[in-house]
Amino acid sequence: MPGKLKQIYRELTAKDPRKMNVDHPQRFALRAADSKQRRLKAIYRISDGSYKKERFAFATKEACLRNFVGVFNMPVADLKIIADNVGDETFAMVNRLHSNVVRTNFGNGADSWRHAAFDIALNEFNDEDAVYFVEDDYLHVPGAKQSLVEGISIADYVSLYDNSDKYINAADGGPNHFIEYGGEMTRVVRTPSTHWKVTNSTTMTFAVTVGTLREDREVWGKFTKGGHPRDFEAFLTLGESGRSVITPIPSISTHCEYEWAAPGIDWKTIADLFK
Repeated sequence: MPGKLKQIYRELTAKDPRKMNVDHPQRFALRAADSKQRRLKAIYRISDGSYKKERFAFATKEACLRNFVGVFNMPVADLKIIADNVGDETFAMVNRLHSNVVRTNFGNGADSWRHAAFDIALNEFNDEDAVYFVEDDYLHVPGAKQSLVEGISIADYVSLYDNSDKYINAADGGPNHFIEYGGEMTRVVRTPSTHWKVTNSTTMTFAVTVGTLREDREVWGKFTKGGHPRDFEAFLTLGESGRSVITPIPSISTHCEYEWAAPGIDWKTIADLFK
C-alpha cells in the first residue's frame, strides 16, 4: 500500500464512525464494466460455534452449504471451505458436499476470516482474481454467480445481500445512523443482469479483488482484531477513503436471520431447490 494511502487509513481508523463522511464522490464514481476475465474464487467459512441468532429453521448449515455449492457450481480448486471449530458430524457433512476443505480451530469469526483473507487469498490467489468471502448462514438465488462477476467489474466491494437495515430510519431506532427518509444516499446503476446501488456498509459476506484486498489490508487488520469482525466500521472507513461498495436491488442473497432477512423472496423455496 502506498505510504500516503496508509497515512489516510490511519487517520480514518482513529475516527468515531458516527462522525464519518459518507459523501466521498469516489464512492459513487463506479467504473464502466470492464472486459477482464477475472477468475472467481470463494472461501466459505463454516463453524459449529456461530453466534446464537434467531435464524430460519430451514436454513441449516447443510442447507446453506448445499445452496451455495449448487448455485455457484465452482471448480473444486476455486472453492475452499474452512471448517473452523466443527465437530466430526459437521466435518463429515462438509466433505460429502465438497472436497477442498481445511479444518481449523480458531474458535471465532475474526481469526477464521483473517486466515481466509491474509493466509489464503493474499498468498494463494492472483491479484486479478476476485474472491468471495462467504459465511455459513446465507442463501443465494440462482444466477448469483453471474451477478457477482458483473458487480466486481464496476465496484471495489460487492455484496449480494440488500440488508433491510438500510431502510429503517436511524431516528426510528434503525441500527445504521446514516439512514433517513427510508433509505440512504446512493446511486443506482445497471449491469446486464442486475440493478445495483451504492451502499455505506455490508456484512462479512462480500467479494473483492485480491489486489484491492492487499491495498486495504491495514484497514481489515485493524477491524478484524478480537472475537468478532467490526464490518460496519471497516466499510465506513473504506468508503470515506473513496472505496465503492454495492449491493443489488432486489436482493440476490440473504442472511438467514429473521430480523434482517432480505424481503420479497420466498427463501424456503430457494433453500428447497438444493435438498
